[in-house]
Amino acid sequence: MQTLFKLNTIINLDSKIMIKKTLITVVAVCAIFVFANSAQAQPGKGFGKSLGKAAKSAGKVVGDAAMGMAGDMAANQVSAKMAAFMDNNNTVAQPDNKYYKRLEALVAPKYITVDDLTLNYQVYLNDEANILALADGNIRVYSGMMDLLSDDELLAVISTQIGHIANKDVRDNLMKIASEDNASKAAGNQMEKMLALSGDKLGSIVNELIQIPYTEEQNFAADTYARDLLKKNGSNVKALVSALNKFAELEEADAIASESEEGELSSAAKFIGVNSGNSLRADRF
Repeated sequence: MQTLFKLNTIINLDSKIMIKKTLITVVAVCAIFVFANSAQAQPGKGFGKSLGKAAKSAGKVVGDAAMGMAGDMAANQVSAKMAAFMDNNNTVAQPDNKYYKRLEALVAPKYITVDDLTLNYQVYLNDEANILALADGNIRVYSGMMDLLSDDELLAVISTQIGHIANKDVRDNLMKIASEDNASKAAGNQMEKMLALSGDKLGSIVNELIQIPYTEEQNFAADTYARDLLKKNGSNVKALVSALNKFAELEEADAIASESEEGELSSAAKFIGVNSGNSLRADRF
């Protein structure tokens, strides 16, 4: 039986070649932009100035576009390697498993390809209530999270994770790690170094990535994305609020538990640490 949860294959092309091709493409497009602007400029006083502005503007477009596209490709390569590492170090549900079947029924077919994103799911048989999303579209759902949420709530929370991928939040977090918390410096070289990592070193990158909290702005944007996606697909939008309220209760309980030496955090503590402010988020809807 063909699975809907096939892991992305790690890209084997040399990333330097890919980034170089990207730069050539972007430069060509921007050259047309400069030519078009210069053709519209009137000869005489101010012509050189106008052309200079056009070239400067095009240069910024080249830099921004090249950084974005190269960053995307590199982050996707690293993410695929991270997904393979995580799958090798977790108990992955097989197609005959009840959790696998439940998730497959929920996401197929409307949540497999979303806004040109190809999403790949696996279920980890783990009592922890967590969901992990990677920049390349790999999403890992813990069975503990599936036990905590109803079908509609689970789909709503998955949709927020898709939002974080689509909004480049996951990619940006990975780039921050690669460039020591300065995303603007994270280009090809830093990501290529990550591709060479394995074992404990790669595991450290995975652990660091899955613990970076999303900002309030990122969470609000992901919630809005999820709401719109659920509405578009005819899914239960109210389930998003219901799920956020569940997390808000756990978030409050965890805050109390953390102040006590004998307090015990909830199974969703790690997820809430990354996806916080749940009460305020629920009130927005």
